[in-house]
Amino acid sequence: MILGMSPVRISFAGGGTDIPEYYEEFGGGVVASSISRFIYVIMTPRNDSSFHAFSSDLETHHKPTSYDVLEPQHGTEIAVSVIKHLGYKEGANVLICSDVPPGSGLGASGALAVNLVKTISMLNGDDWDREKISETAYHIGRHVLNWPIGRQDEYATAFGGLNYIKFTKEKVTVSPISLSQSSLKELQQNLALFFVGNTRNSAAILSTQIERTKQRQPDVMEPLHFVKNLAEEMFESLKKSDIAAFGELLHKGWTAKKKFAKSVSNENIDQMYDAALKQGAIGGKLTGAGGGGHMLLYCENSKQPSLIEKMESLGLKHVKFNFNVEGQKVLNLYDFTK
Repeated sequence: MILGMSPVRISFAGGGTDIPEYYEEFGGGVVASSISRFIYVIMTPRNDSSFHAFSSDLETHHKPTSYDVLEPQHGTEIAVSVIKHLGYKEGANVLICSDVPPGSGLGASGALAVNLVKTISMLNGDDWDREKISETAYHIGRHVLNWPIGRQDEYATAFGGLNYIKFTKEKVTVSPISLSQSSLKELQQNLALFFVGNTRNSAAILSTQIERTKQRQPDVMEPLHFVKNLAEEMFESLKKSDIAAFGELLHKGWTAKKKFAKSVSNENIDQMYDAALKQGAIGGKLTGAGGGGHMLLYCENSKQPSLIEKMESLGLKHVKFNFNVEGQKVLNLYDFTK
């Protein structure tokens, strides 16, 4: 049995600048960290040469199917697309499950793609580095499944840890951010994550953002330039283990992000965010494309009990997490190789 584990991520600054429609001309950059919430892929061999899959999160079942006629279905489209793209044809049962709900804003789809690319490439006898895994996973999402996605999720998951990820037309550069132990602990303790309670389909939001970026509409280009510079500012501060302005930078980024598309936020989310600020949060944001999912808040640890109480009274669920440093990994629990 093979167990693949890939962490989801939180993007702190620069989200939106990782789409090629933007960074190929202007360059982009994202500050993001993988966290201790995971996407799991469990694979066991079959006695025949069929592909058989379950997705517990999406409650879908892909009945045993010959690889010759295998086509993507809702809930297993990433698994099928990875397997077909990598040419894997051994009989396998695949179970997909996770610690986060679909549409969580934590990059779950990218994490799943990375997990499957790592797992299947290993079963094919290949030893791919993290960059190739990231690029392959991104290619499948953007160019095989034709999803409107950027590049950050795959890199954040594959590399793991707290990073500044820079995007240009020529390459992607991952720069680890090494905070002092005390600053890392303080940052961790001052962050609070809440599940808003309504997952969303990010495709509509991202499609609108991409189309507006293609058209170089000033009211979306200006905030994109702003959040790119904000990510650089956050990176420079964190390199010095200076987290004093972290919450304020989150707030500035969220204010700019809401200009990407009207559906990034709504009246209910704005009211939740305003309530958090009144309880002592300095700043925050919705993770991912917006519209729902998870809300990240920066609040001094001493003020968090009242913040958590207030957010829970509004129907949000407090989600505990830690930073993850390993990125994706695969455990071969017993010999399952070609």
